[in-house]
Amino acid sequence: MGVLLLATALVSAAIGGAAGFFVRSPAQVAADAAPPSPSELTVAVEEGTIADPILLPGVVALGSVIELTPAGAGVVTELPVAIGAQFSAGTVIAEVNDRPVIYLQGAIPLLRDLRPGDKGQDVRRLQEALRPWLKGEPDGTWGAGTTNALRALYKAVGYQVPAESAALQSELVFGPVATATALSIKSPLGGGVESPLIRATTSDPTVTAEVTDAMSQLLAVGDRVSVTGSAIGGAQEGTITAVGGLVSGEDGISRATVVIQPDAALSAGAIDGKVEITVQASAEAETGLLVPLSAVRSNATGGTYVLIRDGDDTHRVTVTVDDTGGGQARVTASEGDLDVGDLVVVGVQ
Repeated sequence: MGVLLLATALVSAAIGGAAGFFVRSPAQVAADAAPPSPSELTVAVEEGTIADPILLPGVVALGSVIELTPAGAGVVTELPVAIGAQFSAGTVIAEVNDRPVIYLQGAIPLLRDLRPGDKGQDVRRLQEALRPWLKGEPDGTWGAGTTNALRALYKAVGYQVPAESAALQSELVFGPVATATALSIKSPLGGGVESPLIRATTSDPTVTAEVTDAMSQLLAVGDRVSVTGSAIGGAQEGTITAVGGLVSGEDGISRATVVIQPDAALSAGAIDGKVEITVQASAEAETGLLVPLSAVRSNATGGTYVLIRDGDDTHRVTVTVDDTGGGQARVTASEGDLDVGDLVVVGVQ
């Protein structure tokens, strides 16, 4: 009987202990359900510059374009240069009345037909254009060397030199670079010569943007930019090569054209494609201590400060905001120390 009573007592004690373990007070339940204590979010102070990037919509455009038309009338009897094909100085780009139209490098076309014995700056320019075939230096006087150079040119392209070994406006056309690419041919084979007979580009495609007069004041030749868009297959770096051509539109707003030359050549297939231009920060922007704008707080008197986390403690550092942009503030500590790497409090989580 004593053994039975002892066993009953032990079982009762065990049940009571278990019940005490599983039963919680209302205070315990509320404490377990409460959210965790908030913790501070901090960001390290950095050194840098404030410069919001300038974003511009742009378009891929033709490079420099030249128009080539021989002097005089005639019928187009041959078109050896196809649209999209490159041609270089010393190339026959068309045939008119069974005579060649030869492309030469030169900024100024022939102003008259030239012949042996002629003198002048136009003769010197012709001699410069004939340099690949000329022996000696250009001197502005047409002598035997110039005659031989012209004959060598015509022999190279497979035609007889004109009568009197003359340089004719109807057979020699000029462009500023040695190599160009045909964009269009206006005159059909068998048709009369129309102007421009051949339109060509002398440089790789560029990127252009139209900006307001005020915006153009923020841009300068030499500024580095990033260009992005599916038309160019992603992203490209480039340089602004021109800002100008201010024109007043129908809306009364004056706009300038910005021209950008990409570092790598763009394909002709990208022409007319839409792109986005990001003008990178100027190297002249002032350097200072940068903190997130959310870290800058105001006190009751209108002053500004940041909270610095130092281990388990925080303390205020009074600051002056010198500039803002891109979600950051450039600050100077007016009371207290603030250094690169210090942790500023930006919020809680």
